[in-house]
Amino acid sequence: MNASLKPTVESALVALLAAAGCLWFLISAANSADPAASRVAMLAIGLAGSLAAHWAFMGILVKRSGRSLWFWLPLLVIFVPIGTAVLLALIVSSDKEPALQGSAASPEL
Repeated sequence: MNASLKPTVESALVALLAAAGCLWFLISAANSADPAASRVAMLAIGLAGSLAAHWAFMGILVKRSGRSLWFWLPLLVIFVPIGTAVLLALIVSSDKEPALQGSAASPEL
C-alpha cells in the first residue's frame, strides 16, 4: 500500500471500529427493560459522528488514490462495511500491479 494512504486507511478503520462499538452498546442499551434516554442519545450521537468521520476519511482516501469521489462515496455510504472492504481491496491490488508487471516484463535468465 502507498505510504501516503496508510494513515488515512488506519483512521478510517478506527472510525469504523468506533461506530461498531457504539452500535453494539446502542443495541444493548435499547434492549434493556427501561433504557436511559441520555445513554441511548449519547450512543446514537457517537454512532453518527464515527460514521461521518469514517466517510470523511474514506472520501479523502478516494481522492488521494485518484478515483472518482462521486462514484465511490455513495457506494461507501450505502454499503458501509462492504463498500469499504471492496475499495481497500482495489487500492491494495492496484498498488501491487505495477510491481507484478515490472517483474513479468524482465524475465530472469
